[in-house]
Amino acid sequence: MKLNLVAQSILAVGLISIMFGIGLSLLRQDFISLARSPRALLVGLSAQIIGLPAAGILVILIADLPPEYALGLLIIASSPGGATSNLFSYLMKADVALSVSLTAAATVICTLTVPLTLANASGILLQQATTVSIPAGKILAPLMVLVLLPLIVGMVVREKCPNWAQRMYRPTARLSVLLLILTIGYVLYLEQSRLQDYLVELGGVISLLFLLAIAIALLASHLAGLRVRQTKTILIEVGIQNGVQAMFVATSPLIFNNTAMAIPAALYSILMYLYMFLIYLLFRVWRTERRMS
Repeated sequence: MKLNLVAQSILAVGLISIMFGIGLSLLRQDFISLARSPRALLVGLSAQIIGLPAAGILVILIADLPPEYALGLLIIASSPGGATSNLFSYLMKADVALSVSLTAAATVICTLTVPLTLANASGILLQQATTVSIPAGKILAPLMVLVLLPLIVGMVVREKCPNWAQRMYRPTARLSVLLLILTIGYVLYLEQSRLQDYLVELGGVISLLFLLAIAIALLASHLAGLRVRQTKTILIEVGIQNGVQAMFVATSPLIFNNTAMAIPAALYSILMYLYMFLIYLLFRVWRTERRMS
């Protein structure tokens, strides 16, 4: 099943809105301060760009998923930079500057790594699937236009019109979340006849991927000796993925044009918020107990 023109347009606008909003939140000094102490940034990027896609491949091999689900899961595992990761960093009293910089850096890098990951990993994962082709070149061009360009425009607007950018950041973030909800809802509506099957087939797999994301973030942060605030930030950044970007890659007529391939991204986008909210509550309990002790 394929998305109609209206749904495709909503998805594209949602992706542009997310990237523009991230650009509005960026300041030059964010990058300067992190350049002076890049360890946390490098640990976070390694976990996002290398660790989570590797975990996705492991989950796919363990679960022996059909080709469409396998590619869909790999797409969401390779799409860092979720729209609300900065909000969770603020709520959980993490390092917001690190969060914003990680989101921006991972977004730029993933325009190259998503096509490369899909093209290279597919040879291992889809040896029996001759019907699925990986258009690496076709993936790169739309991501450059819909991801990098709005990000750069947002940064320029923040630099030239800081007051307006600060006023527009919250409405843009809200619009991004609204469009994400609309897109997820529409994809699930199109596939409603099989929704229960999807939950049975993919619910556990997606939950495992999220748990591996958290484990990777905690282990990498511990080995690097990062502070608690930095660890929380990396945990959030690795766990929160860009569901809109993943669904765009899966459903765009320019790339895969496959709604079923977007199901893992849609389900992950729902479950990641549920799990991240639970983590937020756990951190609140932990902070309360520390104060009492």
